[in-house]
Amino acid sequence: MNRAYDDFLNLRCDTAIREVRDGWYAFEDTVFYGEKGGALADEGAINGQRVTGLRWEGDVLWHQVEGELQDPIHMEVDRVTRWNNTAVQSAFHMLDGYYGRMGLHIVAIGVHPENQWYELDTKELPPGHLEEVQAFLDKQIMDNLKTELTYVKGADYPDPKYQGYDEVRIVRFGDVDVQPCGTPHVGQTRDILNFTVLGSEHSGRGTKVYVACGPAAGPRLAHCYDLLRRMAHTATTGMEDLPGKVESLLAANKALKKENDELRRALYGHIAEGLLAAGGTVVEYPARDANELRSVGQALLGRADRDVVVAAALEGGTAFAAVSPSGKARAWMERLQGKTEASGGGSPKMVSGKAPISLCEFTDMAFELDF
Repeated sequence: MNRAYDDFLNLRCDTAIREVRDGWYAFEDTVFYGEKGGALADEGAINGQRVTGLRWEGDVLWHQVEGELQDPIHMEVDRVTRWNNTAVQSAFHMLDGYYGRMGLHIVAIGVHPENQWYELDTKELPPGHLEEVQAFLDKQIMDNLKTELTYVKGADYPDPKYQGYDEVRIVRFGDVDVQPCGTPHVGQTRDILNFTVLGSEHSGRGTKVYVACGPAAGPRLAHCYDLLRRMAHTATTGMEDLPGKVESLLAANKALKKENDELRRALYGHIAEGLLAAGGTVVEYPARDANELRSVGQALLGRADRDVVVAAALEGGTAFAAVSPSGKARAWMERLQGKTEASGGGSPKMVSGKAPISLCEFTDMAFELDF
């Protein structure tokens, strides 16, 4: 266990190369932390070169940079990245204790600064729960609990999954939470800086609660504010009136869609009546795409008193919709597929699809198949 992680603001060190392997470096000492234990990897530089990779092999952390390294080695971890990773990790520890007393469990977490969340194993949260979570974290930050770190021999730890380690680090936040963890943690709870509950939604396993924590909270909330401001400007209203304006726009859009659908149905009905009046079993129609042809077929289905095929030349082949009030459309489709590699499908009363032949060839074939 690298005790350099006990002080989350221990961000610099001078050391030497211990081993080089395929462009990856292990050092005599390191202040970098690689992704593990629910915490993201640090960012920073070694001898002025940006760290491009960190990976663990057992307890050894391997480092990769943009170029080559030579002794002496000076490394610096990015302060904001470390603080972000550490603050949210510590906050979630305390939430583990909070929910444990309620008989609930956090089953997953998201710690990326732009997408911080935790997921609970229940969909049933009481009214006002998010406000209570906010008040709980506010109190821990204002009370400024000191983070207590202790070490025990792995063999002496009661949980068998930790007994293979030489030592286990125990992290305690007062009476709120205590658990084993090897990731960096804040020195005291005011170092979390900020914890804001943004909202929640149901998930596959329970409830996902979105938050903004640590130094990431400021940019995250500023981004949200900017989005709201731009949306309000686009909607020509103030931010306070934005929800009402959006609801009004959605209602108007729904009404326009309904009106448009009714006009489309009327239009295709008129087209269908014209095609039926023209007579014939196979009728050509200059459709713009297969969806339009299918809509014409559906309009025909509600009006036709005889079997009819409507077809259009599209994209090097022929699109078609075959309507059969007597229920022979699917059987006709099977005969068509026996003659050409037509694709599509449908019901006994209507099928639609495409055949890789010209419109003229399709028309002749449709007549031969005696629809």
